[in-house]
Amino acid sequence: MIDGSEVLSRIGRLVTLRRTSDFDRVFREGKRHRGRAVALLCLPRTEGGLRAAFVAGKAVGGAVQRNRQRRRLREACRALWTEIAERPADIVFLAQPPAADTDFAGLRAEMEALLRRAGVLPAAERGRRRASR
Repeated sequence: MIDGSEVLSRIGRLVTLRRTSDFDRVFREGKRHRGRAVALLCLPRTEGGLRAAFVAGKAVGGAVQRNRQRRRLREACRALWTEIAERPADIVFLAQPPAADTDFAGLRAEMEALLRRAGVLPAAERGRRRASR
């Protein structure tokens, strides 16, 4: 098992999607989950850990703005990485134009909600259920 500090240092090349064929497969077969500032494509795998990719299209802005949004997505994912690194799935985070106006805490919360919706993170506990009378 990989400890948290090693995982954080490995969010670079070893755990990101790199091949065009991998991207194509996630875009073609993956399930889409959409938020206001971020969209998530998730494709479960049978083995291995989580592989992630961060994408910002031209609708987000110029090259500087797109790179900034990709860095923000990567950093928000890094904060969640210890919880999701062992899950066998390929995920792609797509920055939407409203991402530029969303603060970091909001971006991270939206990404966490999308990961829960996709089943990559376990569902949040919702307080106690009351017994029916």
